[in-house]
Amino acid sequence: MSIILNTQRLGNFTSSNIYKLLSKAKNGKDFGAPALTYIEECNIAREMGIHLANETRARELDWGKHCEQFAFDHISTEYIITSDVTTVHPTLPFWVGSADGYKEDTVFDLKCPMTRKSFFGLVAGDNIRSMIDGFTRNNFKYKAHTDAEKYYWQLVSNAIILGKKYAELIVYMPYQSELLTIKEAAKDFYNWIHYSADIELPYLPDGGKFQNINIIRFEVPQSDIDLLTECVTEAAKHLITP
Repeated sequence: MSIILNTQRLGNFTSSNIYKLLSKAKNGKDFGAPALTYIEECNIAREMGIHLANETRARELDWGKHCEQFAFDHISTEYIITSDVTTVHPTLPFWVGSADGYKEDTVFDLKCPMTRKSFFGLVAGDNIRSMIDGFTRNNFKYKAHTDAEKYYWQLVSNAIILGKKYAELIVYMPYQSELLTIKEAAKDFYNWIHYSADIELPYLPDGGKFQNINIIRFEVPQSDIDLLTECVTEAAKHLITP
């Protein structure tokens, strides 16, 4: 397992976009449009030697990045944070991932939803089971959350790259009682968070039904490891040499 700088993700398949390579054409065999577009974009980046899009600072990204540390304060110290590190697959150099972290036999990714609806879609009742059990079924429609498919395969990809047996999706939304501390900490980094009223930020009522930290844990199926590895290996045949 080798470590590279995040800037060297250029033109490689990344865990955050790996789900696109699972799309199939109507014949069920060839790559579908999302996969072909993703391969094309990787090749353009390789040809140009630069990422296609400039960095943006959408509020959702700001909120997620800022809330990471507050979420980590609530979980065990055995978790090792690696969100700023990109790791290369041990044998496939065109496959990389930047997992939020790991512990022993487990890789994890942390999500801090910007809306309560998004939070609910990830943690509420039967949606947890659908995320864990439903992804390998052909008739599954990914109704639990609009990004459920993306999040699931991101975890599977990072588990493969890091050689972990289990994966955890950690979902955090602060209680209202945490907002003052969160806003004060944002003063020199994210002014919009610092000056927002509570009602303008996503939070949970203290003492309500839902916890601020939710951990969705599952064993990564060997069938999904094989499927994703096959798709990535096949897609790599269409990459140009940078």
